[in-house]
Amino acid sequence: MVYAAYKAKDYPRIITLADSFKTNGDFSEGKACYWLGYAHDRMMQKRMAELYWRTGITAVRNSTEEEDVRVYAGICNRLTGLLSTKGEYEAALKVAVPAVERLRSLKCDTTSEFTNMLIYIGCCQCRYGLDENKANERLEEGYRAHLDNIKKHPHAVSYRDAIIGVINICYTFLELNDYEKAIQWLDKFAKLIDEYEKQKDAKTDFADKQWARYHIYRARALMGLGRKEEAADAYRKFYNNTAFFRTAEGKELASDYLQLAGLWKEAADNFNSMETLTKEYGTDYSLENIQKMLIKKYDINKKAGLIDSARAVSMEIVEHLDSAITLARLVEVQEGAAVHQKELEITAENEHYLHQQQIGRLLVMTAFIVCLIIYIFWRHRIQNRLKKAHSELMAAYDQLEKTTTIKERMESELRIASDIQMSMIPNIFPQKEGLDMYASMTTAKEVGGDLYNYLLKDDKLYFCIGDVSGKGVPASLFMTIATRGFRTLAMMGKSPAEIATRMNIELSENNEAGMFVTMFICMYDMKLGRLEYCNAGHNPPVIGNADGYFSLLDVEETNAPIGLWQELEYKGEAIDFFHERLILLYTDGLNEAENLQQEQYGEDRIIEQITSHCTSSSHDIVEALKADVYQFRHGAEQNDDLTMLAFRFA
Repeated sequence: MVYAAYKAKDYPRIITLADSFKTNGDFSEGKACYWLGYAHDRMMQKRMAELYWRTGITAVRNSTEEEDVRVYAGICNRLTGLLSTKGEYEAALKVAVPAVERLRSLKCDTTSEFTNMLIYIGCCQCRYGLDENKANERLEEGYRAHLDNIKKHPHAVSYRDAIIGVINICYTFLELNDYEKAIQWLDKFAKLIDEYEKQKDAKTDFADKQWARYHIYRARALMGLGRKEEAADAYRKFYNNTAFFRTAEGKELASDYLQLAGLWKEAADNFNSMETLTKEYGTDYSLENIQKMLIKKYDINKKAGLIDSARAVSMEIVEHLDSAITLARLVEVQEGAAVHQKELEITAENEHYLHQQQIGRLLVMTAFIVCLIIYIFWRHRIQNRLKKAHSELMAAYDQLEKTTTIKERMESELRIASDIQMSMIPNIFPQKEGLDMYASMTTAKEVGGDLYNYLLKDDKLYFCIGDVSGKGVPASLFMTIATRGFRTLAMMGKSPAEIATRMNIELSENNEAGMFVTMFICMYDMKLGRLEYCNAGHNPPVIGNADGYFSLLDVEETNAPIGLWQELEYKGEAIDFFHERLILLYTDGLNEAENLQQEQYGEDRIIEQITSHCTSSSHDIVEALKADVYQFRHGAEQNDDLTMLAFRFA
């Protein structure tokens, strides 16, 4: 019955059946939680799905029964995929790694769930900046397991599972800008699609969609490697050889390459023609729709030179963004209510169970006549109490389901707000001979208050890092204004001190909330080899001295943070002959990162790590620090936004 509902995609019926079978004892708690989580996940109620799957893992974690082990593998695989999709890579690893070890110890390491978790682990390790060799070993192990499964079961379903796994790997390396590895995995991707098409039970539309994804992924990877002509040829194959290109999803997929190739006019035409996407994403002005439609449309039209269209879209964003953020804040209020209602449900179930036991004891211990009298009396009383408890339980369940749905939507929209914020932070750095620059930002919450940015103007490179007071949405909005102010003033050719002074005038005006931002602003003249900087209440950076040693920069002029007092005049400093020296800017999320013993990472460990990687690129130095901080925390939660920017000019 459940499988029939699954085939029909009747998810409410799956929930009804799973609850009923659990109550009657036909389903174990673990099996019921698997199907309840699956149905809620398909209904986009992600938080409820996570709740049921975690409950299911607890129920079957220590069982060695064959069915319980299968349920355990299925739940861990589903939950790992859910957490990975949400970007919670550390949480996903905490589920998948012990699950893989347990299944291996039980000799249950040939299932598709086990293989999928190996690939999830490798992808999460790559995205989290952990040991690269171990991540690659996990990915190769998962791929080989798929090939072994294909040999044992040579049909379309086995090929399809392998294709889906390799898609995750290719997409991970594209997102990490590791285009060489992306090309290697795309070659394996193409072979799997080719073999899939030869199977009797292969589906043409699935194969067409995968070829389309292969061509556009390959175009992106080749473009990232600077092989523009080959990239254009791959895009033409996507355009001419696949029917998927003509779908709304296909056109959205195509825009990734067009933007990377700088074909903004074509991207704007392509994006504006996707009328069906409006129906697909809905017409309400949620943060999700603002991100998927309006922000993307604004950015493409702006870069295509369609200023009027971009201005119209920006006005639409401004008009509706505030109400979308306000709606997101309702999540905090609803969360407490959801937990309370779940406790009511559990209490009602326990009360029912205790009363049933009480009736059983009375029947055994009492004579027939006394039992009959007591039975009649208690039956009437129990019926009334059960009726009341049932009513309270149903009301609590309805409220919990409603609250959880709102919570899931709000959490999704906060993640989208984070995506909007991150879209304003550059992740592609200037390509100029001798210039080595890289930066990274990891927020502690859905949206953060750290910032970094740069602007290359002729032979002068402006760059900065900052930390806004507070956290969450207000800090994110203040950070956005500060970032735009920096770029505008840098474009005008102002010195770092002038930029800080002008930004302070703008941000301190009408600043009733008393927010401020600490910043370290730099301008490097590539002709003169001179570094000018202004410290506005920020951490002093780490700098490589002329003798090859690293230390904190001795900043003489430490100005106040920006946004507090409008009349301040900021002072700057300069370093001549900065050629071939390294400077690392960072926020206090690095030096004040804490482990479980509340010990801080500290400046000495920063200098030690940079010294050990002094010959590495800026990218490798930043990633090494990020990985070392993760190991230092050793399971402790990230307590602040972590942002770093490394720069060197040879």
